[in-house]
Amino acid sequence: MIEFRWDHLQLCSKDAEATAAWFARCLNAEIVRRPGRVDLRIGNINLFITSLAGAETHALPRGTRMQGIDHFGVTVDDLEAAFAHLVNCEADIVEPIYQVRAGVRACFVKSPGDILVEVLERRPAEMTFS
Repeated sequence: MIEFRWDHLQLCSKDAEATAAWFARCLNAEIVRRPGRVDLRIGNINLFITSLAGAETHALPRGTRMQGIDHFGVTVDDLEAAFAHLVNCEADIVEPIYQVRAGVRACFVKSPGDILVEVLERRPAEMTFS
């Protein structure tokens, strides 16, 4: 059987530099500069940013979802501390901390370029698997 392994996620933004700066400031991403582009690394995940100078965003009512990749998620050990950090970074809080299910809490933020990010805290000892 062929093994598929994670390589990267491609992001598009009207302002790649602003998007990269936001990810570095708010999600502690490492900025990786390459000739003619700016990319990111969060843990072992590569995020490539394509700059779309003339990009338009579609104004959707808050909470409305679109077909395609809706968001990506990152995990933290302390969601309260991460949320306070995001508020301090003036991140666009889309949904404050809420209980997803037993042992899992989350919040959603949006970066420049309208990239939706879910920040999760998983506590396996509290999870129910029935």
